[in-house]
Amino acid sequence: MSNDAIRAALNPLGGIDINEVMPFNLAVNMGRIPGYSVVDKFGVVPQVTTATDPADIWEHGGVYPFDTNGTAPIQYTSSSSALDTGQTVNIQGLDINGDFVEQTVNTNGQSVVDLTTPLWRVYRMQNDSDTGNDINGILYCHTDSTPSSGVPNSADIRAMINDGHNQTLMCIYTVPKGKVGFLYRGELGVELEGNAASLSEYAHLHYESRRYGKLFKVKKAITCIVGGSATYQDARSFPDIIPALTDIRLRAVEVTMTMGLWGTFDILLVDENIFPETYLQGIGQPGY
Repeated sequence: MSNDAIRAALNPLGGIDINEVMPFNLAVNMGRIPGYSVVDKFGVVPQVTTATDPADIWEHGGVYPFDTNGTAPIQYTSSSSALDTGQTVNIQGLDINGDFVEQTVNTNGQSVVDLTTPLWRVYRMQNDSDTGNDINGILYCHTDSTPSSGVPNSADIRAMINDGHNQTLMCIYTVPKGKVGFLYRGELGVELEGNAASLSEYAHLHYESRRYGKLFKVKKAITCIVGGSATYQDARSFPDIIPALTDIRLRAVEVTMTMGLWGTFDILLVDENIFPETYLQGIGQPGY
C-alpha cells in the first residue's frame, strides 16, 4: 500500500486533518476513520480463594478454557431458568477461521438454542431485548449439546450472563483475523475482600497474552494490596502491539484471602491492510 493510500485511509475528509475537527478517540468511536475501531473489555471474578487460584477474570471463575486452534465447538446457548424465553441476545466472537462474527439468538428457556455460526472464540453476549425482559437465570454460551436443565457441564462453559447483568463480564479477548490490536489502557482491582480488617491481604495479578500457536506470556505483573493500592491503572505512553489471533486474559495468580476481583482493558483495532507488509512481518502478523 502506498504512502498516499495510507494517508487517504487515515484522512477520509479529503485534506482536512480530522484531529483538528475532533479528538482521535471520539472520531474512532463515531466510525469517522475507516479501518479503525475500539474494543472495551471489562469483567469480574466474584470469588477467588487460596484453594481456587489461579483464576481468570470472568464470572464463571477458574482458568478460562480457550479452545484448540482450527476448531469451532462453541455452538449452543441455554438458560438455567425456564422464564428466559424470547430474549434477543447478541453474541460476538470468532469463527473457525478467526474472522469476527456477530449473531443473534432468541432464548428458549432451559432448551438448547443452536448458534447460527459455530464459534472458535466468544468474548461478549448482551441482552438486546426491550425493557422488562431481563435475563432471569444464568444464560450460558457453551459446547455441551445436552445440558442438565439448561446448565452445561462446568468445563463446557465459554461465556455467561448472570441474573440482572444482561451482558457478560469477562476480561477475555482474541484479536480478530485481519486486525492489529493496540492495548492503550488497563485496570485491575479488588472488588470484594473477605477479611477487610486485615489490610495486608493482597492479590497478585497478571496481564497475559498468547500469539497464535504460541504460549501465554506475562506482559504485566502487579499486586493489589487491600490496605494500600487496591486498584492499579495502566495508561500506556506506548501501546502494546497485538497481532491478529492473539489471545488475551487478565488473571488472578494468587490471593491471600477470599476476594473478588475486577479488570478492564481498551484495545484499538486497525485493519491490517493499512500497514505495509514489512511492518506486519515485523510484528508477526499471521499470514505474513
